[in-house]
Amino acid sequence: MIDDILDKRSDGQLGTAFVAALGETNGTKVLNAVLDKNKAFTKETTRLEVSICSSWYIRSVADILKVFDAIALECARQGIYVHLDNHVSKAGWCCKTDDGNAWFGDEFFGTKNWERALGFMADHVSHQTCKSTSSISYLADLDVQGKTWPSFVSMALRNELRPVSGSRDVPVNWDTWYGNMTAGAEAIHRANPDLLIFFSGLYYDTQLRPIFYDGGFRDIDFDPSKLAYKDKIVLEVHDYDLDETNCTNKRTKLTRDSFAALGPISPKVKTVYPLVMSEWGFSQSPDQYAAPFAACLGQFLPEQRVGWMIWVLIGSYYIREGEQGKDEPWGLLDSTGTKWRCPECITKGIMPMIQNTLGIEPPVANA
Repeated sequence: MIDDILDKRSDGQLGTAFVAALGETNGTKVLNAVLDKNKAFTKETTRLEVSICSSWYIRSVADILKVFDAIALECARQGIYVHLDNHVSKAGWCCKTDDGNAWFGDEFFGTKNWERALGFMADHVSHQTCKSTSSISYLADLDVQGKTWPSFVSMALRNELRPVSGSRDVPVNWDTWYGNMTAGAEAIHRANPDLLIFFSGLYYDTQLRPIFYDGGFRDIDFDPSKLAYKDKIVLEVHDYDLDETNCTNKRTKLTRDSFAALGPISPKVKTVYPLVMSEWGFSQSPDQYAAPFAACLGQFLPEQRVGWMIWVLIGSYYIREGEQGKDEPWGLLDSTGTKWRCPECITKGIMPMIQNTLGIEPPVANA
């Protein structure tokens, strides 16, 4: 998206995007359904809105970027914080080792473009005194709380870094990780020093140990106290290891590889960081919320008093891996997006986790 804006002086429109993805017939049908629910949009509406107050402002594309801004503003109105995740560089289903998005310098993962995009978005959300010139009525007052995205609080550097299939020019190791991740973090912090910056680890974001462990890097001293954004670093971890059925083993592995960062439980832990489990999930069926994987995390995460994000909310896709209207069995919502896919998973699994994480007493049922 940012390459389109800065290099091509243009951005994708809703109408062309739906037709390109779904074909003329289905694309037009879905577009009309979206427009029916979002009266402020047209088929020419684009993804963001470039403000004339932005340091990245390009007059030829001013006022053309809108959809992301509208979503972010609505999130603020609903009391929802926004966290921006740099998922892939070329859109597609994630993640594989041969998808061109796996590691720094991969086919679609140009590091300079990536750093530029991080800085662009961090700047985009931070304007403190701008008035939007948008023709969309509820985008015209975007500075009501002092910035373009009022509830925007954090950015993630990159989702699920992983080895690349076949030969590669850039070694997959922690030294490469350090040089690129700190450069990306600096791009964000220069543009917007208020944002929290999420650092993912290696191997699909399951390994963080060298970041907080004494001697974790071979030739590099990762000392956050020397970084301008030292008080903005948050570590993130993912867990989809459904094959591990022993909860004691899972707890040990998670603590060793990531959660030890929360506190000096070992003399080898050199630096303490905040940590979030930014992805985990399970198939939404009654037999799964009580299965070993979900049941173990259901106890472990509230005990750690950390934030966690479950994958995934939506129940279907416009298109996924070439299949239109594909159902998502892991979705909390059903394919219509109007009700829980597995009410029992929510009431007996997810809600108790939320209450225990936040220290909220469950409501007392009426006698």
